Amino acid sequence: MAAYVASDQPLATVMANAREAFRTNPTGDWSLLPLMSLIKGRRLRHILHEAVGSLVGFPAQVEDLWKNYYCVATNYSRASEQVVRRGSLVKSLLASISIPGALPPVVHEGDLLCDGGTFNNFPVDVMRSSMRGVGTVIGVDLNFRKPRRIELDDIPTSWALLRDKLRPRAQRRYKLPSLASYLMQVTILYSMSRQRQSQQLTDLYFNPPMDRVGMLQWNRFEQIVQQGYAHGIQVLDGLDDIKRRRIGGLRTR
Repeated sequence: MAAYVASDQPLATVMANAREAFRTNPTGDWSLLPLMSLIKGRRLRHILHEAVGSLVGFPAQVEDLWKNYYCVATNYSRASEQVVRRGSLVKSLLASISIPGALPPVVHEGDLLCDGGTFNNFPVDVMRSSMRGVGTVIGVDLNFRKPRRIELDDIPTSWALLRDKLRPRAQRRYKLPSLASYLMQVTILYSMSRQRQSQQLTDLYFNPPMDRVGMLQWNRFEQIVQQGYAHGIQVLDGLDDIKRRRIGGLRTR
């Protein structure tokens, strides 16, 4: 989404590009021999290449975008957070979303990079330090904070879970995350502990309700857009006049 904003393309162009990118499941190529990851990642790489090429017309570098852009990755080689500001745009996107165990890591300038959520899943602090006190920082936080109670005494066997998965969703007995979802959530737990501090660095904070959307449900693109839009309108309508003037130029419709 940040790369879409940085491309400075018209909204209609961005939405058409996103719909085409999410038309097929980008994480559906599961690995039969998961030595590095559960998902091969080839389909995702191809979709990103196609999306970037269609959006800007060529295999863009980060530096080619019209607006300043960065993404945050985890540098496995150096055990540190890394802000990516240059190099292949597709590689930067892949690095920032390559959840350890679920998607293969990315080699960048001799280092191994994976999803930045391990260290910083809501990197408004990077934006705030980059802006140096100038401008408005808008944060869109997609973390889901509602506690989920598991009404079980123990984890069912693999066969029991498999049988349950074959039932219609409304009839399933075990409300447990999939392995991919579990890996994704665990990797960002430390990052989520920093969310309250990060939220205080935003001038305008959005936390759209994603409780009705599960991990990797790419076919629910339109529902996500509608939920996000409704939440955005609600937040903007709730601003007082003082904050509205301080942020400036906001329209709710």
